[in-house]
Amino acid sequence: MTDNSYDEWITRQTLLNKVKNPGDEHAWSDFVFYYRKYIYNIVKRMGLKHHDAEEIVQTVLMKAWQKMPEFNYNPEKGRFRGWLCTVAGNEVRSYFRSKKNHHISMESAGTASMDEISSEYLITEPEIDKIAKEEWERYLPELAWKTISTQFEPQVLKTFEMFAEGVDASEISEQLGLSESSVYVYKKRVQDKLSAEISRLKKKLS
Repeated sequence: MTDNSYDEWITRQTLLNKVKNPGDEHAWSDFVFYYRKYIYNIVKRMGLKHHDAEEIVQTVLMKAWQKMPEFNYNPEKGRFRGWLCTVAGNEVRSYFRSKKNHHISMESAGTASMDEISSEYLITEPEIDKIAKEEWERYLPELAWKTISTQFEPQVLKTFEMFAEGVDASEISEQLGLSESSVYVYKKRVQDKLSAEISRLKKKLS
């Protein structure tokens, strides 16, 4: 997503309506921008390594692309991301089921622990929901930061990042060659923008 498109972000429901048209590549690009990393974070939390997680994410996105033309969004039945999480959870359990069956068919000693595989395979819906909620709370600030960070000069961003790392204002002032008043002004500018963007994303994507 480019800087010029920042103020033109479409709402979730509008986005879902646009994605229903498989020929709308821009809408699909926005969809992937919003949801891909979130799906990946959930899948990783379920115990998959990076490569396997990437494959699961691609499968989930493909199923979403195939489903969208007939998908009717009804917020009273739950959030759209809840449906994505259900699909992701099913794919992860299918992965561990396949892995378990593979080890059983090999019938050889020294393979990965069957108890470990069974434990991952038996991940429950409440556990998936818990993971999804926790990851959403982490993901929104990350997405907001990714968006607003292109709108500030590097020195302003560096000031905020140093504050976030617990560096004292006087030290930031000395290291960056700024007055302490400027340090606090820069921090507030970024903090206000970040908070506003997080609130906006909660309304648009929750």
